[in-house]
Amino acid sequence: MTLAHWVQQARLLHAVILLARATPVSAVAADLGYATPSAFSAMFRRSLGVTPSGSFG
Repeated sequence: MTLAHWVQQARLLHAVILLARATPVSAVAADLGYATPSAFSAMFRRSLGVTPSGSFG
C-alpha cells in the first residue's frame, strides 16, 4: 500500500466516523480538506459505492 493510498483510507475512516455522528456532509468535506462537498462525495462514492448522505440515514 502506498502512502497516498494509506492517507486516503485514513481520511475515509475519519469521514465515516463523522458521518455516523450525524455531522453534515459539507462539514466533513471541509474538515478533510476537500474544496467542495461534491468533490468529497465523488471520492466517497468511488471508494465505498454509496453516497455519504445516503450512508447513515
